This record gives sequence, structure tokens and C-alpha cells, in this order.
Amino acid sequence: MRRLQSLVFLSLVVGVACQRGPGLCPAGMHPDSSRESDGKSLWCKGKDPASRRWIELWGPGARRQSCGFESSKVEGQFFAWHKGGQKWIEGHYRNGQKEGNWMQWDKDGHPVAEGEYRSGVLIAGAPVGMVALCENQKP
Repeated sequence: MRRLQSLVFLSLVVGVACQRGPGLCPAGMHPDSSRESDGKSLWCKGKDPASRRWIELWGPGARRQSCGFESSKVEGQFFAWHKGGQKWIEGHYRNGQKEGNWMQWDKDGHPVAEGEYRSGVLIAGAPVGMVALCENQKP
């Protein structure tokens, strides 16, 4: 009986993890089964049909970059990771353009660039990162 309970518990845990892609989609979102996945990226969706998140992968389960979309525009937090999983770039999009403080780190976690953006234009500091592939996605 105890073994059966353990198996039931384990299958529930694995089932919940797989529903979230396994753990790639943010809390409250799940993989969008209406979008084909090429194994190199994943689309996530939540309750709001206008809200989506795109995640590019280095490989199975290893995120490369992630950005949100609202009403077909890049919107909200942007994250990118080095191949080993360390944070590479963090910033924010508003109305499809870089906005506010953006940071970039090397593979050892040391800051290498910091820039302040307004409506996509660098107004202070150093340019951060590259043009994100997020900016070319069609949700």
C-alpha cells in the first residue's frame, strides 16, 4: 500500500511538472499547444489571450532568452542566460522597445555593461546585449 501511495504521489508531481513545460513557462502559464515547437523555442500562454511569453532554448530544458508579449508587442521583463545557465542580460520592454535600466553580466556573474534606455534609445551608460530575437517574433 505504501509503495502504491508513493507511485501515485510521484506521478502527480511529474504530471504537474510536464504541464509547465517542464518548469520553463512562468507560474500561471503553460505551453501553448496551438503553436508548433521546433525544439529550439517554446510559446507559453496564460488566461489572458493577449498575453504570451516566448522562450528560446540552448537545448532541452536550457533557456537562452525569454520575453513577454502583450497585444502582439514585446512587453515586460526580458531575460537572457549564458549557456551554463548564469544570467547574461536583464531588462524591460515597453511598447516593443527597450525601456529603463538594462544590465549585462559575464559568465562568472560580473557586470560588464549597464545602460539606461528611453523608447529604445540609449540615453546613459553602455549599450547592453544585442538585438534580442524576441523583437523579431510574431505572437
